[in-house]
Amino acid sequence: MGLKSFQYFLAVAEELSFTRASQRLHIAQQSLSGSIKRLEEEYGVELFRRKPVLRLTPAGELMAFYARNILENEHKMAAGLSDLAADCVGHITIGMSRQRSGIFFPGIWERFYSFYPNVSVDLHEQMTLQILDELQRGQLDLGVVVNAPPTRDLERIPLGTERMQCLISEKLLKRQRPYDWESLLKKGLEQGISLLELQDFPFIMLTAGNQLRAPIDQTFSAAKIHPKVILESAEHGVIYRLGCDGYGISLFSPMFLYDHEAGYREPPSGCHLLNIIDPLPNNQVELVYPKDLEDTDYLSGMRNAIIQEFSFYNSSMRMLGRRGHSKIR
Repeated sequence: MGLKSFQYFLAVAEELSFTRASQRLHIAQQSLSGSIKRLEEEYGVELFRRKPVLRLTPAGELMAFYARNILENEHKMAAGLSDLAADCVGHITIGMSRQRSGIFFPGIWERFYSFYPNVSVDLHEQMTLQILDELQRGQLDLGVVVNAPPTRDLERIPLGTERMQCLISEKLLKRQRPYDWESLLKKGLEQGISLLELQDFPFIMLTAGNQLRAPIDQTFSAAKIHPKVILESAEHGVIYRLGCDGYGISLFSPMFLYDHEAGYREPPSGCHLLNIIDPLPNNQVELVYPKDLEDTDYLSGMRNAIIQEFSFYNSSMRMLGRRGHSKIR
């Protein structure tokens, strides 16, 4: 069956009238009825109940769902091929933090480039407030931001939520809590851990002033606790590595655990990721762009590549969480 058969079928499914559908399609009602009959014969199902009024059968509802997807994908394919055939040349500017670009952009580029090899991309590695400023001044087309304040002139597409991760090694637990480290770890794996329970441990954190660290500082401050921070770094990799080596409790964004090739990165043996049960706010990650941005097929393609990459990331993190939970003894 050709695409036109699905177009005819969807017209009838939407109008629920052969008369209106034939008028909309500018074809004879007899030709339309013949097309529907051939579809039913091809797939061996009845697509419509004719009495007392015209309505879709369960098979018709299923076909409508897939027919819409087929036509939508064909339209996207045709648009992409048209751009390639015309040797379409374009340019996109994107804002993203240095950490996120290093982790996510290779996967985004892989999804984008095969469809738009003639489009160049300029990646601005900046923090959220700088990205928002450049978007509003027309210097960026798209931006990936975290916990961005409300803005009227920007469209926002949620990409996911994240909570800070707590990594602790058994080496550190045994050193700090030699008599009850096993019970503390078991409780942390099963129920999560409060940072206040760990106030006597050394901490390795993001640099003070980083918006991802601010809620942690607020939690300790509200409890009138001054934690022992032995190292501050803007590099999640440094924080993670030293935490795995047992120098302190590492607090970092879960994005560092993401690897585009494997989908996730598990801590080494003897290191554990614990959920933080303190009421820390989730970090809201969003794709933003100006409302008045002139849309093009390749800009839409880049938005889709970013959305797909973060969707894969979210799925990978859920998988890692389930794998971690399954290891609890």
